[in-house]
Amino acid sequence: QIYIRDRSRTTHPHWVDPLLPGTPARLPDGRMLTAADTPPAAAEGAPTGGAARALAVDGRLLTGDGVQVRGFAGVHQGRLLVEAGLRDPAEQQVLLLDPDTGELTVLADDPAVPTVHSVLASAGTLLLTAAGREGIRRTVRTPDGREFTPADHAAPLPWRVAPVLQRVTEHGVPTALVLPRGHVPGQRLPVLVDGYGGPGFQDVSAEPRRWQHRQWWADQGFAVVTVDNRGTPYVSPAFTHAMYRGFSEVTLEDQVAALQALGARHRDLDLGRVGVRGWSYGGYLSALAVLRRPDVFHAAAAGAAPTDFRHYDTAYTERYLGLPQEHPEVYERDSLIPDAPKLTRPLLLMTGLADDNVHPSHTLRLSRALTDAGRPHQLLALPGVTHMTPGGTREKLMALELEFFRRELAAG
Repeated sequence: QIYIRDRSRTTHPHWVDPLLPGTPARLPDGRMLTAADTPPAAAEGAPTGGAARALAVDGRLLTGDGVQVRGFAGVHQGRLLVEAGLRDPAEQQVLLLDPDTGELTVLADDPAVPTVHSVLASAGTLLLTAAGREGIRRTVRTPDGREFTPADHAAPLPWRVAPVLQRVTEHGVPTALVLPRGHVPGQRLPVLVDGYGGPGFQDVSAEPRRWQHRQWWADQGFAVVTVDNRGTPYVSPAFTHAMYRGFSEVTLEDQVAALQALGARHRDLDLGRVGVRGWSYGGYLSALAVLRRPDVFHAAAAGAAPTDFRHYDTAYTERYLGLPQEHPEVYERDSLIPDAPKLTRPLLLMTGLADDNVHPSHTLRLSRALTDAGRPHQLLALPGVTHMTPGGTREKLMALELEFFRRELAAG
């Protein structure tokens, strides 16, 4: 028999966020380290609602609104190793936190260059990683204070990607813009929105690996835009929970507003030629965009899109949308199937026939609804392909998508 004693309980009016990496943890003195949210700030006009993911010891908050905690990496010389964001959500710093006083000391940061810092700790030795536009640097720091860089981790990237990271709109939405290498100012470019936009995943980050494939797209003749709309992590709990009881409206509202804000700042973006591409929730975003805002988005390539969340994983959908029996209007509003007769823009649908995450029936149902409504579209079914498209297939898909967007947006 197993006996469970209820020692603590966490509740939230929307949903309880997943545990921060490294928590809960028992500290060496026996106290319990847990994740928590700070209360909303009283100040008006805070674009993120003023709340932050925080750390608490035995229920007492250690960090405040100015620190967005992302993970606990261990104890080092009596203090807590914390990965957190101090300024922009695209960056990350490594901090030392006193578990008694809450005093913070910055261990790794690059204030002048957007960088994501992380740390691994073992037996008093730290492995510090800094990932940014200059590439990836790793430093080993020994218990006696010596530092050295492993030779096999010292090589620079063969070429650099430097996305323009900006926050726009009244909500402080994180965005990134990647232009073709060698772009001449004044040359108008078709826009390709490439992102995810769903809960639990951050796209707009200083990490260079996020931008290498997007630089490839840019070099084909596009201005590539990525937007982390409300509902995505690392801005604040209030920002993340804006997606409660509905995906479609918040996602599309922020994507449109951010795109228009970037177009006003960067005149080389031709908002009369806008394509959108994505996979999984990004595929949902792509199809949603051309179905409901064809005035803004002019072509879409939607891969593995969950077209009706009544048929997706309950552990995912019910956290954000509630029970379909109790909130049928939410699921109906977020479904793409009723929008099929509205399609007026080119739409390329893609699905892996072995996808056991977003089942191919999602894409096939939308295709059937489009066909029944007499709406022309393209359907690409991939035999043997799962939700995670293998490298060789992915390259061929990108080539097909490129041909699609060049044709529909007259790009390249």
